[in-house]
Amino acid sequence: TYIPAFLAAKWYTADDGSSVKVTYQKMEGVPAYVTALNATSTYTVSNANYATVWGSSSSNKFFTPTVKASAYIPTFLKTAYPSAQAGATVAVDYNQSEKEPSGSVIGLNETVDAYNATTANKAELTGWLNITTTGTYFWNGKNFSSNGYIQASAYKHTAGPLETYMISPSVSVKSGMKLSFSACYGNYTAKGGTLSVLVSENFSGETAADVTAATWKDVTSNFTIEIPTTTYGTLTKAGEVDLSSYAGKNVRIAFKYTGDGTTGATTTVQVDNIVVKSEGAGGTDVYAATTALYAFDGTKWAPYSANANAYMMTKADFTLLNSTYDNFSTTMNPDVYLPLFLSKKFLLIEGTVVTPVYKFYNSTTKVTTVRADEYTYTGGAWVKNNGIVTVTDQFVRNAGKWTYNPSVVITLTAGKNLPDVAKYYQAITDAVKAEKGSQYVTSYGNNDYYYGGSAYQNNFDFRPSAWKAQTTEYANMTDEQLTALMYQRLPEAFIYALKAIHPDAAPVAGVDVTYTFNFVVYDGTNNTNYTIVYKVTGAGQFEYVEGSLAKK
Repeated sequence: TYIPAFLAAKWYTADDGSSVKVTYQKMEGVPAYVTALNATSTYTVSNANYATVWGSSSSNKFFTPTVKASAYIPTFLKTAYPSAQAGATVAVDYNQSEKEPSGSVIGLNETVDAYNATTANKAELTGWLNITTTGTYFWNGKNFSSNGYIQASAYKHTAGPLETYMISPSVSVKSGMKLSFSACYGNYTAKGGTLSVLVSENFSGETAADVTAATWKDVTSNFTIEIPTTTYGTLTKAGEVDLSSYAGKNVRIAFKYTGDGTTGATTTVQVDNIVVKSEGAGGTDVYAATTALYAFDGTKWAPYSANANAYMMTKADFTLLNSTYDNFSTTMNPDVYLPLFLSKKFLLIEGTVVTPVYKFYNSTTKVTTVRADEYTYTGGAWVKNNGIVTVTDQFVRNAGKWTYNPSVVITLTAGKNLPDVAKYYQAITDAVKAEKGSQYVTSYGNNDYYYGGSAYQNNFDFRPSAWKAQTTEYANMTDEQLTALMYQRLPEAFIYALKAIHPDAAPVAGVDVTYTFNFVVYDGTNNTNYTIVYKVTGAGQFEYVEGSLAKK
């Protein structure tokens, strides 16, 4: 609206067909993931939440290396946001201790963090044994949303019954120690596919026979895995069992999966955060406030992983900025402080993109919200993406009016060593090889004799002798007949190049968007200049404008 009016006022004497390229700033908006992050909610882990973690008699108000926040927060969010939609994000505030509660003694801490791939592999954890006594499947190491875990299932286990064990290293049990772990079901079926938790004082060895020979106590009744309402549940604490009766002894703990692929007993079981420890006996615990970003995928809550550029700022990050708070505010402008923070926190590598996600306190409304800004390190500075880009567009005067018209004129100069020209001819030759047959393409692979395009000489080689030398298909044609065929086929040729090199071309309402080529045909004696025009008919789609092929 504005640019055509400006052009009409400035060049009011221009004739139809006149064109002007205008460079201006255009509001395109920020990437969709940034917009989504700006809708993030906030949640604070409450004292009641901590009580479900540690027990109602505990005064602990924090998470630890063995009591991982990621094992409990998904359950808290599921309760707090029962109507959450896929893509929802929440910034969760909680307390984190780098140590266990005062007086705690750890006998086993297996977080399964070794698995960072999404493909199923036989689980291999330091000191653990993965033994199958019946069937052919084993426990697998898996990963989802950057969280590793072990998994077992009898799905597609055509060998029938399956019995596989994941057995811990030897655990030296002290008085007061308890075993706990996180677990969930996937593709649950009442037909079976079950987890048993076993403890042995006399297991030794590493074979199926050794497993069978050992004495195992079944403690499964102390644990409950929630039946999911969707395909997969959420890895949450399944319970705990007091191991004090084994105090002073060394034990092995086994996670036994039992299923049958032929009867449909194929429920998947996932296990993580396997811990044996005693609770603290008192003392002073040190912990710090922090924040983590979580996302809902339509089924479960998990740490945010949709875009690797996103970074959730914590209270420790604000400490770097000499702030005692964990947020920006109307008096602490993020536009001023974020470039400083990014320079302190991240490597200064050209092109690096970081999107800080942070809390913002409005001192007028007394409301804290979550914001996100995308920054790119460029030219020695962190630059905020404000959604404005500099573009150059072409406007053409037609029927007395200026309109946006991205039509393009491409001049393909003949000659060797012109890569910007050669790419068009090479695209034609590649298409010929793929769609017409390799018999039309020379051994060099840079010119063809179906259309005659040459990415070496950057022209169309219309020498009948060269065409006949390439393939016997033309042997019975006269030179005149073959030349006529060349010009008949030629309009098809550039369509392949346009689709390959200009896939983003799109129509404009009320305007014929065209691509015009100026190119050279060599007939063995002369180089002759030609022009040809194509119309954009759809996104990345083109058609030859009839009658436009002509000598210049």
